[in-house]
Amino acid sequence: MVEVPLEVFAERARKAKEVMAELGVDAMQLTGRENYHYLSGDIRNVARMLLPLDGDPILIVFYTEVPFARERTWVQDIRGWSTPAELMKTFLGALKDLGLKDKVVGFDVHTVPAFLLHKFETLNPNIKLVENEEVTMRLRYYKDDYEMELMREAARVADVGLAAGLAAVRPGLTESQVAAEAEHAMRGEGAERFGASTFVDSGPNSMCLHGAASTRRIAEGEVVIIDVHPVVAQYSCDVARTTVCGEPTVEQRRALKTYVDAQGETLSRLKPGMKVGDITKTFVDVIAVMPYGAAFVPGATHGVGLEFEEWPHPSHYPQHLGLELKPRMTLTLGHSLLPVQELGEGYRVEDVMVITEDGAEYLTHTARYPW
Repeated sequence: MVEVPLEVFAERARKAKEVMAELGVDAMQLTGRENYHYLSGDIRNVARMLLPLDGDPILIVFYTEVPFARERTWVQDIRGWSTPAELMKTFLGALKDLGLKDKVVGFDVHTVPAFLLHKFETLNPNIKLVENEEVTMRLRYYKDDYEMELMREAARVADVGLAAGLAAVRPGLTESQVAAEAEHAMRGEGAERFGASTFVDSGPNSMCLHGAASTRRIAEGEVVIIDVHPVVAQYSCDVARTTVCGEPTVEQRRALKTYVDAQGETLSRLKPGMKVGDITKTFVDVIAVMPYGAAFVPGATHGVGLEFEEWPHPSHYPQHLGLELKPRMTLTLGHSLLPVQELGEGYRVEDVMVITEDGAEYLTHTARYPW
């Protein structure tokens, strides 16, 4: 596995400060593990990094973890705590040391529980909060060579998990048992955790826009959607396939082929300079004239990187529709559901792709159409 030099993280922090200055952000409090890792180099479940526009950053971790943090980050000022009360005292002291009690401070709104945001606002009423992603995603949109290697490794692990899940599908097995086979395979190949639960949606459950893996038993002839989200060395993947338990009907073959063909045609048309919104627009235009394709639910893409769903995320932030596609952006293609009312089934095929200098290419490679 690639090892990223600590100076790479320090350089990211320097670039982040340039964006902070441009946006009028005095500091960022990095509590979500993704932004925390991206700028510190450290990997920790419960930690805080204060990155001021002016001055040196401060890390706050549990006291027994201070030696680990010193080894794994470029930051010099690392402060430990041993009780919740001491944590709050240490954190408020760091805010005071950096002169941030009445400044504009970023917060990981996208990944941190709402109660922490509420608590921070209550304790610091004079601080104006903004989203850290307005700063960090300016950098995270575009993956460097180290990140691309890690993204490709996460994609490889996702492909292994999909293959295991697809091979496990048989009558009588529950959705959760199929998910267990996929997750076991991914753990064995290096998945540290999962960005979201593994979806295995069979029969009528395949019509659900957002999946799960229940104790429902799969029956012969049913459509089965499998969607996996492994995290490998902090980087994520998000890939889905649709299959049939047993021999597919002509109609099932036609519906899946519609999705796969539309996805491939859309990929072939993508190139730098287009907008994020053009991905879904192209997908819809292509699939609408195909069998069953008019039912496709718009929403064919979102960003992928340290999170399995990250910016650009046009379903949540409509302003992202206007973002320009540039090389080294990594996004999904497919993602949304094709519900086929005539069959009472849904279809989903999703891949991670990277925008290249002259087009786009897949990072995930499991067969999209298995027949």
